[in-house]
Amino acid sequence: MDNIKNTPDVKAVIDALTTKFNIEQIYLNTYDQGTSPFELVILVSSKYIKTLDDLVPRIMYTIGNYPQYKVMCYVAFQAKDKIREGNLYLFASCQPQKLIYKKEDSEFEPIPKQIDHVKCKELAIALRDREQQKIDEFKEGYYFFKEKENYGLASFMLHQAVELTYRYLELQLIAKERITHSIRGHHLYLKRISAAYTGIFDEEDDNDILLLQVLDNIYRSTRYEDDFRIDIDTLKQLESKMETLHTKAVQVFEHIVASFEQQHAVAPVPNDQNDDLPNKTKSMKLDDNKYLKEAIEQLKERIKTPVAIYVFGHRARSFFIEGINDTETTGIHDDHFDLLVVSETYVREKVMSLQGELNKRLGISLLLLSYTKDHIQKQLDKNNPYFHRVLQKKGSLLYAGLEINDWCFHENNGVRTEEELKKCMANWYKRETNASGFFNGATAIEDSEEFAVKVLLYNQAMEQASLGLLESFYGYTPYQQNLNHLYNLCCSFWYFPNDIFPRFTEEDKRLFNEFAHVVKSVLYKGLSYIDWDEAFRYEARCERFLEECSTLVRETFLKNSEPLQDPAIV
Repeated sequence: MDNIKNTPDVKAVIDALTTKFNIEQIYLNTYDQGTSPFELVILVSSKYIKTLDDLVPRIMYTIGNYPQYKVMCYVAFQAKDKIREGNLYLFASCQPQKLIYKKEDSEFEPIPKQIDHVKCKELAIALRDREQQKIDEFKEGYYFFKEKENYGLASFMLHQAVELTYRYLELQLIAKERITHSIRGHHLYLKRISAAYTGIFDEEDDNDILLLQVLDNIYRSTRYEDDFRIDIDTLKQLESKMETLHTKAVQVFEHIVASFEQQHAVAPVPNDQNDDLPNKTKSMKLDDNKYLKEAIEQLKERIKTPVAIYVFGHRARSFFIEGINDTETTGIHDDHFDLLVVSETYVREKVMSLQGELNKRLGISLLLLSYTKDHIQKQLDKNNPYFHRVLQKKGSLLYAGLEINDWCFHENNGVRTEEELKKCMANWYKRETNASGFFNGATAIEDSEEFAVKVLLYNQAMEQASLGLLESFYGYTPYQQNLNHLYNLCCSFWYFPNDIFPRFTEEDKRLFNEFAHVVKSVLYKGLSYIDWDEAFRYEARCERFLEECSTLVRETFLKNSEPLQDPAIV
């Protein structure tokens, strides 16, 4: 940690950051220069995995009084994974001699012991070759369709070749790719983060500005229009830009490798890190669950069309008893999974029927959502938080039976603007008012002959509150709006619904099922009588649920009269 002695204010920066954020390690890149800017490579706890993009501005604000430092921030285990894959930037940045802070008692080491600088270079070249193969395939497609005079499809192939090149360069230069299909966005991002990229577009040149606009139009138009057209002269100009970019990409990679070899020309520092975590810290992977595996196989087999399957929720409950009474040594473990089934064509009714069948037959609890790929893309285009989180959550994809690498994520990446949140809050107030109205109407019923209607109104109150929660936090309005479906979703996102209506014993399940289906029982089956004690049990649970929902929304969105901000959902 000798770098601390030679870099101004670095101790104050470390103190400011580590007292406010959960940081595993901090490394300092000075690039052998005596003056700023200095680069802090910060490896943070996995608790920030979903909120990393929001974390970086907060870190920059925290050290705003020290403009000589710029920040590169990574989730610690993801940085380690990238080093395993051959990322030269992170391997070079996370060397022991550059370490300026390590969390007390932390055993985390970013560089696996089996990877030295020679191995890392080999992995980087192999990674480059794999990425180059993808790029070359799109280039070949471009020239093929251009020769066939199918200029619309040729332009799409060109766009993909350019986009993949930019993404690859971003990963090589700073181990972060920008999630956008906008070529202009990639171009400006690379210019900002690295001097190694000198740019192939001139933002002061009107023709280059037009070409960037055309590139952005190509992706949207070829994806959503049936007959996109582009003139051959414009296409040839874009072709020239593509070839120039690919030439520069080769030069950048050669520069990165040359710099890396120069930096590691001497024998590497011995690396005695232990890469093996204790077994107790390893969590079971979802795909190790035999019931889930069987459910996925059944869905693949029974849905007669290609699908992709994502998991967006998992909860488990267990009970174990062991004592001197050997006859009572037993254990129970139940899993519940929430799965999103994505298809090219409409298969929702088939999926809904399979949900009930699989729950009965496999000994597992499943909640299945079914959407077409087009519908989800339209929601992504609207910056929907729910679908952005599901599709981008690490490890959420369980099976890909159709193309899932062409999602076009919104530039805000599911984070809503203050104006959008104001509309969201206005909607919440309506839901809250409706829920309160149903609840007050129910409590006003005192005649025992009308207790069935009383419980029905409690059911409706909880439906409104559940909808309000899902819409407020995730911008998601389910296509099934019965309490059974809504409450199951809420149980997957928050703990308190599980506490209000636990469903561990058969009696627990009966109590909830009768309440959840009371609408059908009263309106369609003519149920007219419910015991007064059950009615008042439902009243107490309903009242608590409404209070918890209101408190959660207010504490999340409306605390201290601050401007509305989208919450960090962990």
